[in-house]
Amino acid sequence: MGKLISVIAALLCFVSAQTNWELVGFENENVKCIAQHPQDTSIMLISIADSIYRSADGGYSWSFVTRFWGLPVNCLTFDPLYGDTVFALIGNGSYSDGIYRSTDAGNTWDILAWFLSPLCMTIPGFPYSFMLVGCDSLGIFKSEDCGNSWESWNDGLTDLHIYALDYCSPYDSFPIFYAGTAQGLFYKSWDGWIQANGIPTDLRVSSVSHQIISNLGFAAVTGGSWSDGIYKSTDYGQNWQVVDWWIYASCVVMNRMWSDPWDTSSVFAGDSGLGIKRSTDCGATWNEVNTGLGNLYINSLSFHPEDTLRLFAATQGGLYRYDYEPGINEDITSLRGAEIEVPLSILRAGEPILVKCNNIKGSVEIKIIDAVGRKVRIDKITENTTLLKPLKRKGIYFIIFENDEYYCNKKIIVID
Repeated sequence: MGKLISVIAALLCFVSAQTNWELVGFENENVKCIAQHPQDTSIMLISIADSIYRSADGGYSWSFVTRFWGLPVNCLTFDPLYGDTVFALIGNGSYSDGIYRSTDAGNTWDILAWFLSPLCMTIPGFPYSFMLVGCDSLGIFKSEDCGNSWESWNDGLTDLHIYALDYCSPYDSFPIFYAGTAQGLFYKSWDGWIQANGIPTDLRVSSVSHQIISNLGFAAVTGGSWSDGIYKSTDYGQNWQVVDWWIYASCVVMNRMWSDPWDTSSVFAGDSGLGIKRSTDCGATWNEVNTGLGNLYINSLSFHPEDTLRLFAATQGGLYRYDYEPGINEDITSLRGAEIEVPLSILRAGEPILVKCNNIKGSVEIKIIDAVGRKVRIDKITENTTLLKPLKRKGIYFIIFENDEYYCNKKIIVID
């Protein structure tokens, strides 16, 4: 088993050595949206104009699924709990517009409900049967029975042109929802929709990405004005401030595995003409990451919900995948004299992790990742012996120094 993990880690290091974009399909085609299966990372769906395509190998090969005969496919969304159920929003202002559902991961489709110009949707997973659809001119509709029946949910909205929907669930209660409109951003819990502060009320919010369990969120604001850019909220969407002025900002996506306030997981933002930017310091600074990107008009960005290494960009010139920095290097046990010891390498889920750090001056950050390179969290070590908070899921994990390069120091096996 150890040899297998070493091979996986070494392979990850090799294939991730470049930090650029790679075209994975549909060159010179206008790819509208992306959906990734919430559990099976091999299954993906994308839309081009009125057609849907499916991949069963993580985006490297594609097959045609269906065509909606002149009606654009505006949004594709997998159900977060029932992974083989996926929804497609179809149309641009005709009596044939609506929401379609597939229960076989996108192979076949049936009409679920008729909507005029549906553009976006979100499914929080709690309450389990709850979902929202946003339409251009008719506002927001909600379903509390997995999409079988719908009702208008516009109380408090002063603009009914909905371009983006998202949510967060920081408490064991009803989620907080976010709606990007043609006139700013609104948030809602149980009460009516409330206009958020800090985002201009005469500009369109084209994209919202909020961390599920924390107070942090980002939004892309566009309209061709000096107020365009990437905005950030640290109070569950009530107040926003610009963190990067960027004309025609089109989309933003945050790593959904972001778990701690000091976590440096990436945020990516796209633009209609200027490509893609990345922030690794919670939005404080942004840098262009356009190497390998053959088209700078970005329609959407898609992180896999549970795999931080699977980021795709839908552009007006094809589908691209982002290749990250080197992953795990095996058999390197120290960095500048510092060493990590884990006395117990086999732990039960929920059991604290005992870590000993030698030859450390001040404090250092260590990262916990799983066997395929997905970051779980970042912890800070300030003493020679430290108890880290437990890991809740069984599996194989590595503890590494958080630095410019990644050094695999210790492996932990978590069992039930």
